[in-house]
Amino acid sequence: MKTLTNKKQILKQFGTDHRQVLFCKTHFAVFSREKHADLIIVGRCLSQTKASLYSGSTLTATPSADCQHLWAKVEELSLTRAVTSFSLSALVMQKLRKAIKELNATHLRFYNEGNTLKIVVFDYVKFHAEYRLPRKISQTVRYHETSVVVRDDFSITLLAFSFDSLPSDYLDFRIGENGVCQVSYAKNDLKYLMRDQKLVEPMTVFHSPQVDRSICFVFAPK
Repeated sequence: MKTLTNKKQILKQFGTDHRQVLFCKTHFAVFSREKHADLIIVGRCLSQTKASLYSGSTLTATPSADCQHLWAKVEELSLTRAVTSFSLSALVMQKLRKAIKELNATHLRFYNEGNTLKIVVFDYVKFHAEYRLPRKISQTVRYHETSVVVRDDFSITLLAFSFDSLPSDYLDFRIGENGVCQVSYAKNDLKYLMRDQKLVEPMTVFHSPQVDRSICFVFAPK
């Protein structure tokens, strides 16, 4: 998708009832009020635009100064130092989307094991508060091995609903010190910002008759 050229085009694509669209100079940001409320889409328009906020396609009475302040806050989200960065191919994205659908997953956690990127897809709704998962429903967690090399220790958990809104393409991920994941790709100027949910997948626990003990498999977060 090419850069959207004007406010009319941007509102046509993003100005739905459950979204708010912020304009400031040659930039815009899209906020959602639904399941992916943690997701902010940031882009550029080629024409200068007065600082303003739309609810759906309707202009709000928000003062221009407040809109400029809000835009400054959005910019801060992506200006922090990066903890690490990596890229995912379209094939990996397809596999993760398939896992989300099959498990009805709520979250994905990205983390490193040594210099290798690991990804776990899981359904947090069925977890116990103490991160224990009965063996009979342990299929609600799925681990993915990758060949992606990462240089730093990190762990970040994203909402599956927001992740599923990303383009089905080769994507670049940047993890900031502030817990914000910035996703971009070469085909347009849009950036997707998602905040760390600070959750991890649980242990799988079961009783072993052979040793008469409770056994748990623990996948320690980084």
